[in-house]
Amino acid sequence: MIRSTGLCMAEIAILPLAECSSFSGLFERRHSAEGSWGWYRSLAETTLSPGEEAVVAVAFNGRTATAALPLARRGPGLRALTAPYTTLYAPPLHDVRWARFLGANAQSFVEGSLQLDAFDPADLGMAAFLDGLQFSGLIAAQYQSFANFYERIGNFEEYWNARPSRLRATVRRKLAQSISEQADFRCYRDAFGEAVAIYEEVYRASWKAVEPHPAFIADMVEKLACFGFIRIGVMRLRGKPVAVQVWLVCGRKGTIFKLAHREDAQHCSPGTLLTHWMISSLVGKEGLDEIDFGRGADLYKRDWMIKSRFRRGVIAGNWKSYAGLRLIVGELIPMRLSAAVRRAWRR
Repeated sequence: MIRSTGLCMAEIAILPLAECSSFSGLFERRHSAEGSWGWYRSLAETTLSPGEEAVVAVAFNGRTATAALPLARRGPGLRALTAPYTTLYAPPLHDVRWARFLGANAQSFVEGSLQLDAFDPADLGMAAFLDGLQFSGLIAAQYQSFANFYERIGNFEEYWNARPSRLRATVRRKLAQSISEQADFRCYRDAFGEAVAIYEEVYRASWKAVEPHPAFIADMVEKLACFGFIRIGVMRLRGKPVAVQVWLVCGRKGTIFKLAHREDAQHCSPGTLLTHWMISSLVGKEGLDEIDFGRGADLYKRDWMIKSRFRRGVIAGNWKSYAGLRLIVGELIPMRLSAAVRRAWRR
C-alpha cells in the first residue's frame, strides 16, 4: 500500500486482477463494453504474453476502491491491459479527483515504465489521470495511437442517402443479385454458441491471417453476453454463412468490432451487404445513434463513417530505475524533441 497525505485515508495498491472481484462493481458503470470487468478478465485469460501478469493499480478511499487502471506487468514494466483487439482503453476513472490522484502518485507504483494506449483523450477521467501524471515525478510523453472512424446517426435514411453514390449503387446491385441466391440476414442478441461457431468457420474461410489470440473472441462473447454488450450479425446464401460481424453495443453506441467473410463469396460483396443491414437494423430497432469502425484507417471505412478521431497513448519512465532511465533516454527524449520540432514547424 502507498499512502498519500493529499487525501484523507487515500491509498494506492497494485493487486492481481484475480483478487479484485470484491470491487468489480467499479467496472460496471456501463459507458463502454471495453471498460467492463468481463472484458478485462477475458484479456487477462487469453491474451497475455509469457511472463506477463494481469494487475490493477487501485486508488482506495479507506476500504472503498475509487479509481483503477487494469495493467499487464512484466518485471519493472507496466502496460495497459489491452490487446490488438482493443478499440478503446476505458479504465474505471469515473471520479476525476481520484483519477488525478492516481496519476499524481504514479511514481509510487511505476518501478520502471508505464505505457497506456488506445485511450480517448476527450474522456474526463483519462484527462484527469494524465493531468496528475504531469506532477508524479515520472518523465512522460504522449503519442498518437490509431484512427477511429465514427458517425452520429439520427435517422438511417438520411445517413444512407449521404453515403457515396458508388457504395449505394454497390449495395443496390449486389443485394438484388444476392436475393436470387436466397440471401438471409440475422442478428444474434443471445444464445451466442451457434453464432460464435459460425464466426470461427467463416473466419477460417476468409482472407484474414490467423488470429493472434484464437481463444479471445469466444471467451469475450461468453463473459459480456449477460450484460447485453454483444450483437453478432450473419449473412447466409442458400443457407450457408458467408459473412459475420461481431459488434459491441453499450447504451446507444455500437462498435463494429470484428468482421469476416468467405473469400469464395466475394462476388456478392457479403461484407458490404451485412454492414448495411446491421447498421439499418441496429439504428432502426435499437436506436443506436453513434457507430464507430474500431481500429485503423482502412480506406473502405471512410465510405461508411465520415468523421475520425485518434486514440492516444502515453509512455512514462521512472528516472530512479535503470529500466526507466533507459526508456527516458532511448524513447521519451526523442519523442519530446520530435514533438517540439513539429510544433515549431507548424508555427
